[in-house]
Amino acid sequence: MFSMVKANDNWENCFTDGLNVTGILNVQFTPDPITSPGSKVTTFNITGDIGNLGAAHGNVFSNYAVVTVDYMSSPEGSNPAYKFPVPSGQKQFEMEVDIATHSSVLQNHVITFRLEDLGEDIGCIKFRRNAFTP
Repeated sequence: MFSMVKANDNWENCFTDGLNVTGILNVQFTPDPITSPGSKVTTFNITGDIGNLGAAHGNVFSNYAVVTVDYMSSPEGSNPAYKFPVPSGQKQFEMEVDIATHSSVLQNHVITFRLEDLGEDIGCIKFRRNAFTP
């Protein structure tokens, strides 16, 4: 199987991370690259379709799905991560989140978005960047 993903340019499928990614996940964000650490935010528009995947396998509703956003840039420091619940009861969803870049994120970083439902991976996409928007 394969993952159907759409996103800002220069994205990668997380299948190389060994995940079973078979859902649909779309991530658009502005600005790209993300803002430098501080109070300015990057707006992420995330849409997904859990379909017949996830904990509810084929049911109309999904009550426990989350999107996890991981920032990875330092092998020695902290790498922030955030979890956002998918609107309850929706297999197809849209959500917008604003995130200020944490002070521990370095210019060379990877942002990973994972869609899961009760621990079952549904979709994953990542972006490698080597700069910030001032």
